[in-house]
Amino acid sequence: MAPTQSQKRAVELAHGNLFDVFGNHDAVSRHKAITSLYHENGVIYEPNGVIIKGHDAIDKHIQGLLENNAGWEFKTTGPVKQVQDLVFIAWTFGPNGSPSLEGADHIIVEDGKIKFVYVQLGDQADIKL
Repeated sequence: MAPTQSQKRAVELAHGNLFDVFGNHDAVSRHKAITSLYHENGVIYEPNGVIIKGHDAIDKHIQGLLENNAGWEFKTTGPVKQVQDLVFIAWTFGPNGSPSLEGADHIIVEDGKIKFVYVQLGDQADIKL
């Protein structure tokens, strides 16, 4: 069965966010990708209470991430998954050939753009009782 338009857009958003936004070292093209993929007031939620809201804040956060991890890259670890407006992508991040961190993005899509991203980083989201 051929993928639906919604499924195609889910893959575009998940891969675009991972590679064109988070993995993009070119500030100009990264900002362009952010504005095309995210709602104006899009929000990224990371572990430990980190909340990044809006295009400029997202861009600044990613610039810092890339500067602090020079030479690192993102790779997917499986297919993009979708349930209605929820999109999921699992990934690794680290030096080429030696991933240091496993994570996943849970993306909420609204009107064809990213509204919210909930990021799991390794075991940082584990509930420890």
